[in-house]
Amino acid sequence: MYLGKILEEDGNQVSVLDFSAELYKREKIKNALNSVDAVGITVMSEAIKKTNQIINEIKSYDPEIVTIIGGPHPTLYPKDALSETGADISIQGDGEKIICEIKKAIQGNKSLSEIPGIFYQEKSNIKHGKKYEPIADLDSLPFPSRHLVKNYIYGRAYNPKIKKGEFTSILTSRGCPYKCRFCSRGAVSLNLYRVRSTKKILEELKEIYSDGYRYLTFMDDSFLSNKKQAIEIFDNIIKEGLELKMYITAARADSADKELYLKMKKSGVLSVQFGIESGNQEILDYYNKKTTVEKIRNAVNLSHESGFFTSGTVILGAPYETKKHFQNTLKFIKSLPIDTVSFLPLRYMAGSELWKEAVKTGKISEKEYLVHASSDKDLGFYSENELLKYCKNLQRSFYQRPKYLINLLKKSIENNDYSLLNMFLSIYLSSIKKNLNPIKGHT
Repeated sequence: MYLGKILEEDGNQVSVLDFSAELYKREKIKNALNSVDAVGITVMSEAIKKTNQIINEIKSYDPEIVTIIGGPHPTLYPKDALSETGADISIQGDGEKIICEIKKAIQGNKSLSEIPGIFYQEKSNIKHGKKYEPIADLDSLPFPSRHLVKNYIYGRAYNPKIKKGEFTSILTSRGCPYKCRFCSRGAVSLNLYRVRSTKKILEELKEIYSDGYRYLTFMDDSFLSNKKQAIEIFDNIIKEGLELKMYITAARADSADKELYLKMKKSGVLSVQFGIESGNQEILDYYNKKTTVEKIRNAVNLSHESGFFTSGTVILGAPYETKKHFQNTLKFIKSLPIDTVSFLPLRYMAGSELWKEAVKTGKISEKEYLVHASSDKDLGFYSENELLKYCKNLQRSFYQRPKYLINLLKKSIENNDYSLLNMFLSIYLSSIKKNLNPIKGHT
């Protein structure tokens, strides 16, 4: 939507199809291609084949339409991404400063070789422009054109009652100051961490509110890490009377702070989601989480005491992680006043430190962009299916406790919100349907 705004300000007509928010339909793409000069696609590493399929469909409709790819995968592999997807142009990193330059080149008014941060197809050869130049000042960017996706419904995962045009997101920074070994965000941001000014963030929040949005999530990789700025933002939300209901994702335990959480609660924050990862200190250290089990406990307790809906994610499958580690994590999670938890198998994502190590040791190839931990590849003690079964059984063990059910029902009645109860029933019925066998030691 940032690119959309810049193109609109340059006098272009822009439309957006979001197939993460609607069903993919070839006819939908075909109808959108009338009078189109170029199509831009955000590409994740796991969606290479799908992107190639879409580009082939576009070219079969009109070979003259220029296809441009950007996002995580082209940033990591700008040259390979072209040959893998069949796109015409690949953008590495930030695209806002060069998208209008690309438009000029498409119109024949500029050479692609002069544009920084791109690779492009020319007569069956892949060439590149000038060296990539990241945007130093994020405040120089206009606010996103949210009207381009106003017809989509977002945020139902937070609240199933949210209506069209009520939910949006905001970015206050790009990149992450931390280097968790399983995460690829540092590589995708080219190891840059840039923060917008509080003034610009507040201006955008006011625009969001005036446009009718009432639900908001902060999409930063680590929003609360900048405590001073976060407090300033929440103070001004209160001061300006912006009645927003907000959701915090990817919160770190070491950012938990009573003063900050009081400001968050008063300003309208409803939920906080933590990346817990493990209840074992040695596993946290292996992942380079730079936190402790005790800090995680204190953070979850503080979130609960502050009245937030508190959720977390756990990763299973570190190379030397055993059943005992899994049991310790489950015991730890059950001891926390946490509302929901997702147990997920470790994935080796392109660009992450774990992925790089696995490639270096020959356990996976550099063309395997997303690999699940598996003993078949000498990545841990368990096969992919075994690890998935552990995740499902731990999750079922967490949700099926009488104590949890009583608290869940109580909270649903108090808040007149039965979405959590519906979620539990879905998980419970799914586990019965799959007839998962309990794993010894998991209670």
